[in-house]
Amino acid sequence: MTAATLLAGCTASGAAQPDEPVPQPFAACAPLIGGPAAPNATLPSSDTAAPGGTAATASGGAGSGGGKTRVIRLPDLSLDCMAGGAPVRLAELRGPLVINLWASWCPPCRQELPAFQRLAESGRVPVLGVVTEDGRDAAAWLADELKVSLPTVYDRSGGLKTAVGENLLPLTLFVGADGRATVYRDVALTDQTLAQRVEQHFGRA
Repeated sequence: MTAATLLAGCTASGAAQPDEPVPQPFAACAPLIGGPAAPNATLPSSDTAAPGGTAATASGGAGSGGGKTRVIRLPDLSLDCMAGGAPVRLAELRGPLVINLWASWCPPCRQELPAFQRLAESGRVPVLGVVTEDGRDAAAWLADELKVSLPTVYDRSGGLKTAVGENLLPLTLFVGADGRATVYRDVALTDQTLAQRVEQHFGRA
């Protein structure tokens, strides 16, 4: 995989699936719904959100996708949990929470997904996956292959990605206690760079 591939991101395409029973690797989403907000997770103050969801744009550091950091309000979308149960209403989610949008056809997503799984397992901060513009079965096969079991919702139409105002994957949102989220869309995150951004947005453990 080239550096150019990681920088460019991915657009949707088809994916072959094995001729075997589809695995069901994902955890339930219920624990993420209506959880208590952490006092240290509030995002920096910003202006009222615009209709497209963007609340503010400010200068950012390296790796922020063009040197900008955008803060948005999560859109009022309800997405089905891949493990079943009640749909997840994104506008009601509160942080600290990391949301990672991914798809099986996206090579950088494949690279960084295990880091999000390890972050979830660490207990440092909850992580919610969003299968985006992909098939349920293809996503389940990839998650099973990578041993990814974090709670995940299904966004076949890519509504969240559109609301965020991005065209490519992977895409990560760092959600604060007030429900606003900082957008990251750049090179695939590693354990180290993901940990750095978690500390940046939510403070030290």
